[in-house]
Amino acid sequence: MSAATVAPTETATVPRANSFARVPAAFRLQFAVPTMLIGVPVMVFLIAWAIALGLGATIHVMADETIEDPIYTGAGQATLWSLGFMAAYAASHTFPFSLALSFSRRTFVIGAILSFAAVSAGFGLAASLMAWLERATDGLGFNTYVFDLPFLTQGEGNSIPLLGVVAALLCLVVMLFGFGVVLLYLRLGLARLWTLILSVIVVIAGAAILVTLNEGWSRVWEWLVQQNALSISGWLLLVAAVQSVVTYLMIRKATSRG
Repeated sequence: MSAATVAPTETATVPRANSFARVPAAFRLQFAVPTMLIGVPVMVFLIAWAIALGLGATIHVMADETIEDPIYTGAGQATLWSLGFMAAYAASHTFPFSLALSFSRRTFVIGAILSFAAVSAGFGLAASLMAWLERATDGLGFNTYVFDLPFLTQGEGNSIPLLGVVAALLCLVVMLFGFGVVLLYLRLGLARLWTLILSVIVVIAGAAILVTLNEGWSRVWEWLVQQNALSISGWLLLVAAVQSVVTYLMIRKATSRG
């Protein structure tokens, strides 16, 4: 009887690619639909700016151009809220899609944060350019300002370039907040998320009561007034760094709820 020789089967082992190598792909994934982080925010930016300018022009015409005081508006914040919403959309829709494409959670969140930082830098640059344009043209001829705000662009520790830094960091904080809230929902579920939100509200209300009882609002206001663009940038950078770390930790156990 002949013995059958069975050749050992060699299992080919495919080395696992470093997840960081896919970070550029995760970055580009956020721009797969260009209107999400570019098209819609740019449209909101221009429309809000045009509406603010139109209101300023209308006021000057109705007042027969007798108004000497400049008109300052908060129209610039419209873009911030649209970007915050788009960042939340990325967490609720792009995150499940990334899992289907076999992106690791770590790779996705790093790519998302980098894309948010790039968009925020673009917003900061646009805000600086608009502020320079408003200053050079005296509020585009109507003494109306959206970005050239004195408490950020004039005086010690303030300038138009620093305004751009503040705008960029504030945009990043808003986007990370929207992104993080959705990740909290994906990790905790609706009931526990609302429990956390209500707990935070209670803590904030308690702190406000303590400040009121100790007559500390004047000191709080004094501290706020003392801030300038440089110090605000530092605080926003700290908040953005903390948000990034917390977001990275939250996404590790977040699950798609499609």
